[in-house]
Amino acid sequence: MESSARRAYCGHVLHSRNKDTIVARENACVIVESGLVREILDRLPEGFPPEAVVDCSDRLIIPGFCDLHTHAPQFLQRGLGMDLPLLDWLNVHTYPTEAAFADPAHARAIYTRFADELLRQGTLAVCPFPTLHEEASDILFCTLAERGLYAFCGKLNMDRNGPPGYIETTAASVASTARFLDTHPGSGNVRPCIVPRFTLTCTDTLLEALGGLAARYGVPVHSHVSESIEEIEAVRALFPHDPNGLSIFRRHGLAGRTPAIMAHCIFPDEETSRMLASMDIWAVHCPEATANIAAGGIMPVKQLLASGATLALGSDIGSGSRLSIASAIAATVRHSKLRRILFPEWDAVTFAEAFWMGTRSGGRLFGNVGAFEPGWAFNALVIDDGAMPMPQAGLTPVERLERFCYCGDDRWIRARYIQGEEIRVQTAFQDKPHTQKPQ
Repeated sequence: MESSARRAYCGHVLHSRNKDTIVARENACVIVESGLVREILDRLPEGFPPEAVVDCSDRLIIPGFCDLHTHAPQFLQRGLGMDLPLLDWLNVHTYPTEAAFADPAHARAIYTRFADELLRQGTLAVCPFPTLHEEASDILFCTLAERGLYAFCGKLNMDRNGPPGYIETTAASVASTARFLDTHPGSGNVRPCIVPRFTLTCTDTLLEALGGLAARYGVPVHSHVSESIEEIEAVRALFPHDPNGLSIFRRHGLAGRTPAIMAHCIFPDEETSRMLASMDIWAVHCPEATANIAAGGIMPVKQLLASGATLALGSDIGSGSRLSIASAIAATVRHSKLRRILFPEWDAVTFAEAFWMGTRSGGRLFGNVGAFEPGWAFNALVIDDGAMPMPQAGLTPVERLERFCYCGDDRWIRARYIQGEEIRVQTAFQDKPHTQKPQ
C-alpha cells in the first residue's frame, strides 16, 4: 500500500483521548491521507472507492504501542539472572552480553531480530539503549530506520565502574557521541539522543560534556533514575552534595534543557516529583523488569499522575522478559494493586490510564503519535480476538481491548501500519514471512 494514497480503515476504532478516557467508535472508519489521520467517521463517505477500503470487520483498530525504555543488546539475556540484585546482575550477565557487540556482524544479527520482535509485538515507537560501540550503535539506528519504526537511538556512555574491556575514557566517550550525532541528524522517523547509562557509570566530567552536547544538538537524553534501593545508596555515596539522582542530571544540563526519558523513578522524593511534573521529562514505568530484578518497590504511578508528571511504559528487556507493551499495560494495573496494600491512600491504576501510558502519552515524545487525532500519524494495529473460547457478544470494544492486554499475544495482531503503510513481520522462531491480512 502506498502511504500517500487515501484509505479508509473500517472496524472498531479505539484510542485514548486523555488518561481517563478511551474513545471507542464501533463500526467506524478512519480516513487516512498521506499516512496521516484525517477524520473518524461512522460510515464511509458517499462514493468512496471500494478498492481504497481496508475492511477489518469485527476487529479492533488501536494505536501502535510505544516502548520508551528497553535495552536492545539485552535481547539475548532475557530470563537470565532474575534472582540477582541489580548491580550483581549487571556484572554477571549484562556487561559481558553487551561487550560482545564490538563485533559488527553480531550486532547486525541481533539487532535485526530485536527490531523484528518489536514489530511482531505491536511496538511501533521505541527508545532503545545501545552499547558503548559506535559502529554497533550505528547499526541499531539504521536497522530501526529500515524497519520504518519511530525511535530515539544513541550511543551508550560510561567512563567508570565498568568491567575491564567494557568501559571507555571520558574523551573517547564524548568524541564518539559527537560523531554519532553528526552522522545521524535524525530527519526521518529515527532520531538521535544522548544515553548516559546512569550516574554510577559516568563521571561529573562526562556528564557535563554530554549536557553540552544535548544543548548543542538539541536532542533528548535517555537514562535511569531511582531503579533500586541499592543503586540509590551507591549514587548518594558518589554524589554526596546532590539531594537525588535526577538533580545530578539537572545540574549537568541533562534534564530541563531538552526532553528527557528517565526509566523507573521508583522512589521519588518531593523534589524529584516536582521536577518530573515541571520539566520536559517522561518517567517510564517498567513493571515486569522492576519485579524481576527485585528493585525493592513499584513506581507510584497514581501519585506521579496526580502531581502532573508525564508517564509512559517500557519493557526494559533484559530484566523484563517480553517486548510486549500490551503485557506491560496489564502488569501496570496489577502491580498498582499490590502497591496499594502498603499505600492505601492511593487508588489502583485504571486500565484506561495504563493504556494511555502505553500509547498516547509515550507517543507524544515522537510528535503526533499514539492516537487517532486529525493530523496524527496512522500508526495502528488490527487486533483479532475471535479465537477466544468465550463469546464476544455483549462485550464492549474496550472490554475486548482489556482482554487482549491480559490474555492475548502477538498472534492476535493481524496487521501493523506505520504512517498508513502495512508492515510485514517475521513469525517467531521462523524465517517465513507473516502474510495474513485482515479480511
